[in-house]
Amino acid sequence: MEKSAHLEAKNLSVSYGANQAISGLSLRIPDNSITVIIGPSGCGKTTLLKSFNRLLDLGDNVQVTGEVLVDGENIYSPTADVPGLRKRMGLLAQRPCPLPMSIYDNVAFGPRLHGLRSKKDIDLLVRRELAEASLWDEVKDRLHEPATRLSVGQQQRLCLARGLAVRPEVILGDEPTSALDPVSSKKIEEKFLALRSIYTIVLVTHILRQAKRLADYIVFMFNGRIVEHGPAKEFFENPKEDLSREYISGVIS
Repeated sequence: MEKSAHLEAKNLSVSYGANQAISGLSLRIPDNSITVIIGPSGCGKTTLLKSFNRLLDLGDNVQVTGEVLVDGENIYSPTADVPGLRKRMGLLAQRPCPLPMSIYDNVAFGPRLHGLRSKKDIDLLVRRELAEASLWDEVKDRLHEPATRLSVGQQQRLCLARGLAVRPEVILGDEPTSALDPVSSKKIEEKFLALRSIYTIVLVTHILRQAKRLADYIVFMFNGRIVEHGPAKEFFENPKEDLSREYISGVIS
């Protein structure tokens, strides 16, 4: 019997009112690797990503049919534990969203919410996660300053540390470097590459060069459907579909 993936969509369709964003999509996300979702603007990339942790619920007039399975359980079941689900799914948005509190408290927020009380344990956790996000050396002497004083690139790494602090199974990234300068973008990319052996990572990007640098697995979408998916090397070197070849060559964008 095939081992269950952390993350799987089965016959998933999403509409916003009369607008069909995703149509009958089925996909298994490989564990412990970087899956990159690519495709033209408006093709359904972000909708697919948001379906994985039910952020679609925050919108008005959204209809979801089909299933999204996390460890074999349908997260759209009426009995699904949505707060528990989101603990298992770390998210990096296009622009960093630090909480209006100190650098330290941003990282400690999630573990405290889930019951961690020991100051010693929290201190160790904050240091560990900031180090894992390659931020500790830059902020260790200013932990109690407001997080908003950090640069945008540092804020994004802080948001990564905050997400890692609750030990998720999956990291989701919605164009997580689009608001960053090249140096900060490189640091975030390097962290994804370092973390892929520990976490299942799913990223949306509109930058083909970034997809080539990061992806172990590619999902190419067009008009709400998957055109092609598979190992990144095979996709870029020998795409199976004409539409894939046109997208890679820049004929469509």
